[in-house]
Amino acid sequence: MVFTDEFALNNIGFFNHAVAGLAEIIGIIFLSFSFALSIIFLKGTKNQLPIFLCIFLIQFVIAANFWRYIITNSPGETNLETIMINAVLFSLVSFFTLYILIKRD
Repeated sequence: MVFTDEFALNNIGFFNHAVAGLAEIIGIIFLSFSFALSIIFLKGTKNQLPIFLCIFLIQFVIAANFWRYIITNSPGETNLETIMINAVLFSLVSFFTLYILIKRD
């Protein structure tokens, strides 16, 4: 959240206050999910299906959106390399979360 200007410029391609605010909100959501996952790993995955489903759906939809930019070759004001890195990262993490959903206690 401290580097929202740089995050917006590097990943989205431009900066304004609305984009910075959105980047901060997304950062807060991801930070909350990180805390939730940390607690889940300490206490176990039993009865944690709703949080795993929310995390998986968010990761999957974000990955699909990144892949859409790559398939249509329309990166907007950024480049395809940055979008490709984000697409691969979100795809791997969403597959990991799907694995956890399938293999949970």
